[in-house]
Amino acid sequence: MKNIVLIGMMGCGKTTISQLLSKQLKRPLIDIDEYLVDKYKMTIPEMFNISEAYFRERETICCMEVGQKEGYIISTGGGVIKNQKNIDALHHHGTLIYLDRPVENILSDVEISTRPLLKDGPQKLYELYQQRHELYLQACDYHVINDKSLEDVVNNIIHLCTAE
Repeated sequence: MKNIVLIGMMGCGKTTISQLLSKQLKRPLIDIDEYLVDKYKMTIPEMFNISEAYFRERETICCMEVGQKEGYIISTGGGVIKNQKNIDALHHHGTLIYLDRPVENILSDVEISTRPLLKDGPQKLYELYQQRHELYLQACDYHVINDKSLEDVVNNIIHLCTAE
């Protein structure tokens, strides 16, 4: 059974929607950020304090490990698409869903102070979206706009992934 892998910007709903998918489909869930923190016994901000490259190297190792599993719901970090190795590993046994949420909606929800890449302010989110949107589109099997109810988005993803 293929994994359902959620990719997209920070704050686009990957964590919440992956939890709902896991419950509804009765499939185990792996949040790559949690997997990373657990594996390396460091918080993501601590890894970023060493360097973004340090964090990204560890993220790739985790993507390669998680990509070998089958039948999971997988939630990724927003920058996972910056490295093609991550995408290849996650595609190995997975269907990639790009959860695309309007930046204004993300900003109304996200606690900026807890996001290392947003320490320079909300404008950074618009810049990241401009940089990454095309990468998400290239990487995904399905592009899902997250601007409806959670139930609608979850049902849409289930429909897409069970129609394969």
